[in-house]
Amino acid sequence: MRRLLIATLLGATLCTPAFAADANDPQPAALVIAPAAIAAATSPAANVDLATGSNWKYGRPSMLPALYATSAALQGYDAYSTLSALKNGGREANPLMKGIVKSPAAFVAMKASVTMASIMASESLWKHNHRFGAIGLMVASNLMMGAVAKHNAQVLSTLK
Repeated sequence: MRRLLIATLLGATLCTPAFAADANDPQPAALVIAPAAIAAATSPAANVDLATGSNWKYGRPSMLPALYATSAALQGYDAYSTLSALKNGGREANPLMKGIVKSPAAFVAMKASVTMASIMASESLWKHNHRFGAIGLMVASNLMMGAVAKHNAQVLSTLK
């Protein structure tokens, strides 16, 4: 479990989302979100039916699939707004993404991969009884992507 958490945090750190910036923005502000909620999540007690002594599983709360859909929508909007800003004279502010945004297909594929990786990590956490960690991971991911989407929308409005 530690390896999965470390890999998820490392992946989230290395695959930082793309920020679109207008051409005359010399130094964009960096967004840093500490994943303390994810790291602090602990495993709840085992789900044991006291009458039979057997383990029982219950389905995901409706919030988790909603967080998955929100994540996909935010990543999709980030790809759209970044590519639109680049087309309208903006520039990529994230140095890790400058090379990949040159190919829209590769950029969209990378965004889809990041989305699927976060969903798969959350599903794995849920499967291994780390319920709060699964929800916390998706909430943190969506908060970060929401901030990126807001920034991209502001940049896009100044470019049009």
